[in-house]
Amino acid sequence: MPVADTELLFALNPLDKKHEKAVRSLKIKGLKIPDTALLEFQIVLKARGRSPKEIYLAIEALRNIFHSMGIKEICTINTKFFLLQTEIEKKYKLSYFDSMIAASALSLDGIVVSDDTAFGRVPNLKRIPLGEVRY
Repeated sequence: MPVADTELLFALNPLDKKHEKAVRSLKIKGLKIPDTALLEFQIVLKARGRSPKEIYLAIEALRNIFHSMGIKEICTINTKFFLLQTEIEKKYKLSYFDSMIAASALSLDGIVVSDDTAFGRVPNLKRIPLGEVRY
């Protein structure tokens, strides 16, 4: 069950330069959308000055895409998760949100779908680049 990095969510915008790759990535067998990616997505939109209505519409669009593709959202956040997340952030020098995505992936099968090479610093975490479909 690979998990999607937040960059995949943003790349689902048809205007994004990685849009075609993101759409192909939705076909990865067992792809899941972790709560951590959705949280980062919402926070980034808020930080970019998007209104609550714009954020609602963006999240609704994501939800419709996931539903139409049969992609499940998963909850990974708990105390064990936060212990792992802080360890990853400190030990491997990942950003706060990258360490959250890494912890989400490691709490499942240890695979993340992302172009972010920083994930390579985390042992036992495998990365599938955007657009590379694996069945």
